[in-house]
Amino acid sequence: MGSVADTPGTAAHPLDPLSANDIQATAALIKSKYADGAVHFKSISIVEPPKKILLPYLAAERAGGSVLPHLPRKTQAVWFLRGSSDFFCALVNLDTSQVEQLTSLGKTGYPNFDEEEVAELRRIVPEHPQVKEALKKLELPEGTEVVCNTWSYGCENDLETKRMVQCYLYCRDPRRTTNASNAYDFPLPIAPVFENETYRLVEIIYLPTGADARVNKDPKFVHHKAKEFHHSLREEPVRTDLKPLSIIQPQGASFAVDGHLIKWQKWRFRLSFNFREGMVIHDVTFDGRELFHRISLSEMAVPYADPRRPFHRKSVFDLGDVGAGTMANNLQLGCDCLGLIKYFSFLVSNAKGEAVPKLNAVCMHEIDNGIGYKHTNDRSGLVSIIRARVLVLQSILTVGNYDYIFAFHFDQAAGIHYEIKATGIVATQLIDRGVRVPWGTTVNEGVLASHHQHVFSLRIDPNLDGSHNTVVFEDVEAMPVEDELNPFGVGFAVKKTKVTSSGHLDFQPNRTFKITNQKSINPVSGEPVAYAITSPMKQMLLAHPDSQHARRARFATHPYWVTRHREGEYFAAGNWTNQSIALPVDQATEDGTGDVAAWANRKDSVDQEDIVLWHSISLTHTVRVEDYPIMPCETMQVSLKPSGFFGENPLMDVPQSSQLSGGSKLYEDHACRRDT
Repeated sequence: MGSVADTPGTAAHPLDPLSANDIQATAALIKSKYADGAVHFKSISIVEPPKKILLPYLAAERAGGSVLPHLPRKTQAVWFLRGSSDFFCALVNLDTSQVEQLTSLGKTGYPNFDEEEVAELRRIVPEHPQVKEALKKLELPEGTEVVCNTWSYGCENDLETKRMVQCYLYCRDPRRTTNASNAYDFPLPIAPVFENETYRLVEIIYLPTGADARVNKDPKFVHHKAKEFHHSLREEPVRTDLKPLSIIQPQGASFAVDGHLIKWQKWRFRLSFNFREGMVIHDVTFDGRELFHRISLSEMAVPYADPRRPFHRKSVFDLGDVGAGTMANNLQLGCDCLGLIKYFSFLVSNAKGEAVPKLNAVCMHEIDNGIGYKHTNDRSGLVSIIRARVLVLQSILTVGNYDYIFAFHFDQAAGIHYEIKATGIVATQLIDRGVRVPWGTTVNEGVLASHHQHVFSLRIDPNLDGSHNTVVFEDVEAMPVEDELNPFGVGFAVKKTKVTSSGHLDFQPNRTFKITNQKSINPVSGEPVAYAITSPMKQMLLAHPDSQHARRARFATHPYWVTRHREGEYFAAGNWTNQSIALPVDQATEDGTGDVAAWANRKDSVDQEDIVLWHSISLTHTVRVEDYPIMPCETMQVSLKPSGFFGENPLMDVPQSSQLSGGSKLYEDHACRRDT
């Protein structure tokens, strides 16, 4: 694991992730105020120092200062009292062992689910007497294992105050006894709703299984041939003609690691990790120049297309409702990551306030990324060519049926690429044989996978040559035909528009968004230095603007938002997304009920200010039969690339590639050679 503090408040660096002592000290302080066993913790996390004191610290550190000021070590604890629906949030100063701020949370949203709650619901729901009675009527074969999947309840209306969970039930193939069998291939037509605090059954919903909203109150189980995903259960043999592919670095890795400080190919940055965002990148510089203060995945919303009850509530916020760090996988050498690998392990907290290791939650390695540049001089015959090397930091999380692979890619040309891969198993539900519906695809006999969207919010806190930055968007437009300048009608030019007040921005064909420093001028171009943000133009949220989906995930309605930086504003859908009730943007307050739409609605000045750019990355997933039983990775990528930031191509000092350095060998097709 990376270095951790020996005592609370004495972390090696202000941005270091939680240590065991941080967690224990925070939990002990909160538990001391209540009876034994009364506190159920939802989360404990680091509170980063305010930028006004953190930026000077980081600047002094980069300058090689030997004596750096001490910054207070603070945490945030969120909890409720067992048997109660009252939630609390505390700001804890670990240096002084004091609670500096205590807030009682309202009913406009709840904190995340935790693993204790989920495990308990998975245990008790199939065994509840009324659920067992409903299951009995399905006439499942004797000994069939029923599996409970817990889902965020969503929001039915703005008047709900009880904390609830929607459960969808499945069973494993009755003809198999292993828990490796694909339960998602046997969805059941009943969906219980339970209260979270008391685990009381609220209702059992019979699901519509036809082409409309009608339900069958007396459905029966019908068996079909299962589509299994685990190789041990597949009938056909695996391929035998795939030869090993090895990644070898005989002289070692090109990166250097000091705790959570990483250096590679002129890059310097810090890695941190928390239960909600997972990986966070801080204090990013290239060749000594400041680029970004903080980059993280802020939120993701996954709304589903089925318009019928209860699927109309099916929209989850996987970070706010669960947590990217909480669900992080233990990455495996040679499977999740190839080559010479550096692993980072971290700690999160459990419901008792204990430290829980997240081993190998992030892996770091280098990859060959093809040709970086090439030119053949057609006169001299000389070839200029380099192979592109990329540094990858990757984390993988599993949230129920879906798996997400998140990765930061740092290239040698000063570009950062944030890559998202969606894989795993599409959410399934029962459909009557022979029925087809426009909001989903039948992926096996009696198995429907509903279409859905994944909308991710990437939070980018820039620091381009300093913290006073401006967003500009550029449109390429045809020049008007005129006799003097464009008589042939072939000219086109770039039109630049500066964003001066906070708000949202939309895609246009070939529109480019840039972060600039208007006071730092490139000596070659004479223009302000900039980084361009590029990603494919995609469809934003499809739900109606008045729907609960759209009101709760307003960040997903536009591809870009620009806000003035304020402390504590990290999460695009707000602090508490579980059963969140969206307030109008002009009613959002400073206590966590706000979201990026509310912050943008302040119409703050964002011209040469400390700004934050929020980019919504969307995938509208119309399910294919080929996405089942496990979905091939679907890849999305956002690139942050210098655009007039440097004086020339940053790759020019990368060594030329050669056969000697690459280690390639000639393939000879022996099957085609003639005997002599």
